[in-house]
Amino acid sequence: MTYRVTVIASYPRNADTVFAEACEFSELVEAMKGIASYDGLPDGPAQEGQTYIVDVTLFGVIKNPGHKMMVERLDRQARILQSRESNPSVRRWDHELSVQPDGAEGQGALWTDTVEIDAPRNAWFTAQFARFVYTRRHKKRGAAHLTSKVERI
Repeated sequence: MTYRVTVIASYPRNADTVFAEACEFSELVEAMKGIASYDGLPDGPAQEGQTYIVDVTLFGVIKNPGHKMMVERLDRQARILQSRESNPSVRRWDHELSVQPDGAEGQGALWTDTVEIDAPRNAWFTAQFARFVYTRRHKKRGAAHLTSKVERI
């Protein structure tokens, strides 16, 4: 069973700046503090075509070894990052991150996360967890406004 999770966050900052930050693994680590830690994640920005294998620990106790993250597309001009992810519990976690100008004279940014999840067991729970995680990340980043939804596809 496949679900789509969509989270939209608005920021009162320049879209280019917000996207540049989103491409940095250190920003991901900071936004996920308290939820997940990553062993094996490199320093620096994501690189198109690269595959990263990391061990993710949720809430300090739930181990998810061998989480595969492949950066399929990184278009800095269009401000789009597309990753294909999977691990032993999740067959497919396809994430598209898009940051576009928003507001008067493009002074703000609209960040949209679209995640398609195929998990053989607990697909609905996994999708709800994804919604929680992405929403929390945006709250930690200081989003001005958030909307989210989960739909079965």
